[in-house]
Amino acid sequence: MAMRLDARMIRRFREDGFLMFDTGLSMQDLVALRQTLIRLHAENIGFEEGALFDATGIDDGSAPPRFPQILHPRSFAPELIDNNFYQTAKVIAEQILGSEVRFKADISLMKPARIGDATPWHQDEAFQDPAFDYDEISFWLALQPVDEANSCMTYVPGSHKGPVLPHGFPGGDARIHALECVGGFDPRDAVSCPLPAGGCVIHSQRTVHGAGPNVSDRDRLAYALIFDRVPTPARTVRHFPWREQHRTARARRELEWRRHGGLLVHLWRQRGRVRLTSMQTLAFDLRRAARAMWRLVLAY
Repeated sequence: MAMRLDARMIRRFREDGFLMFDTGLSMQDLVALRQTLIRLHAENIGFEEGALFDATGIDDGSAPPRFPQILHPRSFAPELIDNNFYQTAKVIAEQILGSEVRFKADISLMKPARIGDATPWHQDEAFQDPAFDYDEISFWLALQPVDEANSCMTYVPGSHKGPVLPHGFPGGDARIHALECVGGFDPRDAVSCPLPAGGCVIHSQRTVHGAGPNVSDRDRLAYALIFDRVPTPARTVRHFPWREQHRTARARRELEWRRHGGLLVHLWRQRGRVRLTSMQTLAFDLRRAARAMWRLVLAY
């Protein structure tokens, strides 16, 4: 049976915007996830369609990637969500977000030994379309023990209660996929979250978080699952100028792939995300997809 959070843990999450816990996953589950994700990275799966990219580099192949990520790795290895981690995350997401929760995405996060870059401070919602309001939760699973030496997660407690803060690009370079929060919080308030293998930390879409570099002698691998409720039109007008300024190689590869038939493949893969609770919900999903595609076309 999948674990559940108790009332105290849920209150703590709502207060801090993040929460650590032990998933209780077996070594067999952890090994299966780790081996599958290592294989996908080793084979450069998803590069041509923009799913594999270096989050902190210009991603042009001129240098070894320092923070390679794979978006939606389940598209290439469906067995990833047959794992008990998915079931555990789904149960907890329903506890926090309610019965209308849906699976949004999964991400493989690799930081190579000794050269893995730091993750800049950011809020996940800063990557999203400001025309909508969001309610989501991310599950970050450690596939080996993590601490400050090999880039455990770090959070600013209570930062999820405020707005989306101003963001820019690391080094001011709009070619870099990662975003960096440039003000409105104090990093001295941050709390590090070391975890054992199988430990998990969850956070909301507005919790300010980051991670240090991997200076250890072993690659650090994490697997993230994201669950959300259907986004709704924003109650206030917002503008995220950094979204229009972004010019990444990852997005350019994705656009070319979608232009040449990949869009249909993407929609088929994502079909499980659409919860047809109403025609209004379907309209929101289609509108968001159209806005995202149009933004890519205008950018490139």
